[in-house]
Amino acid sequence: MKLRTSFRQKLLLLALLPLALAQLVTIYAVMRTVERDVNDKALDTLHIGATVVDEYLEGRSEQLRTSVQVLAADFGLKEAVATSDADTIRSVLRNHGLRVDADIALLLDLEGQVIASTDPDLHAQRDLVQRKPMDEEQREAVQSTEIIGDVVYQVFAVPLRAPTPIAWVILGFRLDSTIVDTIAALTGLDVALVANAEDVRLLAGTSTVRDAIRLPGDRLGRPDSTDDVYVINGVDTNYLARSTQFIDYANDAAVEVVLLRSITDAMAPYVDARRLLILFGVLLLTAVAIAGVWLSGSVASPISILTDAARRLKAGDYDVYVRVPSTDEIGELASSFNAMTTAIAEREDRISHQALHDPLTDLPNYLNLVQRLEQQIGEARAAGQNIFVLSIRLGRIGSISSTLGHGASDELIALAARLLRINIDPGEILGQAGSDEFVLVVPGGATDDALECAEKLRGILAAGVTLGRVNILLQSTFGIAMYPEHGVDPAEILRKASIARSEAESRGEDIGVYQRGREDYHVRQLRLVNDLRSALGRQEVAVWYQPKIKLPDGTACGAEALVRWQHPEYGWLSPDEFVPASEEAGTIVHLTRYVLRNAIAQCRRWDDEGYSLQVSINISARDLCDDYLPYYILQLLKEQELPPERLTLEVTENSVMQQVGRATTVLECLRDVGLRISMDDFGTGQSSLAQLRRIPLHELKIDKSFVMSLPDDVQNGEIVLTTLKLAHSLGLNIVAEGVENEHALRFLSGAGCQQAQGYFISKPIPPSGFVKWLRSYRAESLDERRSGDRPFRRNA
Repeated sequence: MKLRTSFRQKLLLLALLPLALAQLVTIYAVMRTVERDVNDKALDTLHIGATVVDEYLEGRSEQLRTSVQVLAADFGLKEAVATSDADTIRSVLRNHGLRVDADIALLLDLEGQVIASTDPDLHAQRDLVQRKPMDEEQREAVQSTEIIGDVVYQVFAVPLRAPTPIAWVILGFRLDSTIVDTIAALTGLDVALVANAEDVRLLAGTSTVRDAIRLPGDRLGRPDSTDDVYVINGVDTNYLARSTQFIDYANDAAVEVVLLRSITDAMAPYVDARRLLILFGVLLLTAVAIAGVWLSGSVASPISILTDAARRLKAGDYDVYVRVPSTDEIGELASSFNAMTTAIAEREDRISHQALHDPLTDLPNYLNLVQRLEQQIGEARAAGQNIFVLSIRLGRIGSISSTLGHGASDELIALAARLLRINIDPGEILGQAGSDEFVLVVPGGATDDALECAEKLRGILAAGVTLGRVNILLQSTFGIAMYPEHGVDPAEILRKASIARSEAESRGEDIGVYQRGREDYHVRQLRLVNDLRSALGRQEVAVWYQPKIKLPDGTACGAEALVRWQHPEYGWLSPDEFVPASEEAGTIVHLTRYVLRNAIAQCRRWDDEGYSLQVSINISARDLCDDYLPYYILQLLKEQELPPERLTLEVTENSVMQQVGRATTVLECLRDVGLRISMDDFGTGQSSLAQLRRIPLHELKIDKSFVMSLPDDVQNGEIVLTTLKLAHSLGLNIVAEGVENEHALRFLSGAGCQQAQGYFISKPIPPSGFVKWLRSYRAESLDERRSGDRPFRRNA
């Protein structure tokens, strides 16, 4: 598991760790310097002590040598030797030895035999003095160290001359603790006399050396290396040691003076300093640790408070206020955090408000309406009440926007919202579900109450609002849905109110109440729009053709292309079921190109069969806004090798009037390339004669609503006659659709109508049966045709 280090711990480590490292480095450096200094001073002390010892021993030896020479020059001794007076010789040796503090005095013959001695035990010793043969010219005393028993002596031998050498005078000075103490007093060092003859032996030494050095375990003699100073490991301490020969003369009883400096004693002056230094470091670390704990607490505690506040802020709790009494940077940070929290809370409130309200009118938007309606439904369910919902849509907003600009339309919507808001009762909820759609939720009441409320609000809106200096009357359409009659889900009730309003708009009514099953119709329309494009790709949409004949001779002259759709779920569909929905959804352009492609190809096949016919195709308002349409049609005609005049495009008045300028431009382009333009459903649209004159037309097509009742309906007859007269005056051909009987056909022919189509002539026929119809059809002039109601289409 990964350990988490807190900010406070990091601050404490930041305060202590550098100091601890600095203390350790300082102590290490100081102690290393101290050790080197102690070592250097100990070495200097040993070197100085060795020099002092050498000078002391040399002076002592010179003094003793002089004493021996004085004895050798004594006349009484020479006389006693000459007379062989042993007692006198012994007396002289004793007296003279006492004067110079000699421990032994001997007289040896030239062969080394003891003639006289101050120590009776020495008579039995032979070869007391190991000396070189002396010639007669020898004048100097010879000194050496000799071990007699367990005692070591410094021995001086001087020839006794009379005038030639007759004997040897020998004085021996015992080497014991006295000389060791003297050397220790002179050098201030521990001293040891060591015999290095056959094995190392401690002959004498200061008390510290005797207690600390183990022999033969501890090396006390000269080391194997050439270093002057070496280390001796003692019992409780170690020593730096330096050896020097007692006399500069090599024999079997060589004696060395070993000067020793206890490392522990040398370090003693610095031990307290080191202890104080370590104690100071510990105290400093402790003080810094206490200060660090306080500092980290004073810094980390506010930060911990800020961290906890930030965590609560992250969780959405904006009711957070950090109290930090300090005025330093932490205090400024806390103040900034409080300001930031306030700003975020205000911004969140503003964002939440904007998310639930329309930015233009500040009314609850659709999401807010759903939430409030759900709350109202819960209260109404508990109280056993009804709720009715009004969907209100303002009319002519698009035309006002195009005329006065978007700013004017926005201001108009805001004024309408204000007008509605001041005319609703408390407890009612007014919201905005779209740019020009309002929703009113009214608790309680029945359908009659909803109709009354809708009528009241419609009248208020119809009174208009003042925009600038202009009073604008507001047209509005209302849709009504009820809870629980029409549903219990808030979104479903709002949707059904919108459906009721859309149904009222389609019927040209001001108020509509939702009727069950109408949502199925809208779902069906959506399904048809979604399925149409894939059906076109699979060639499921069929193009049928309704024949046209010339009047009055009855010759077949063309056909109108009409679409049929065999839907896999809904079955056989007429154009009225899916073409309007396709126009509204914008997929009509795909259907138009599909029909153009199939109809032009079919016209080519009729040509191949020997029938030169025109084909008429309906195009929508969206097609008239397609600048590429003329190029597309010309490409299809070129592929099928057909002249342009064989194709007639039928447009309605309403489709042209939606965008007159752009539609006229496209129609003029189509006319210029040779296509024929026909005005379909003439008389049912909203165009004026002045606008009609601007449209490039070749023919007018009288709507079937005027033709089907001919000749019995006098008014329709007058309308048809007027239309024919108008068309002739404008140089346009006339096509009548909806011919259902021979009487209507004769009426139209007699009035000067050029072409006709209808069920009396033929119903729409699939491509496979159209050529059969052509083959079976026999043209018959109305003058030659017997009167009657038999179909005007075949002779077989």
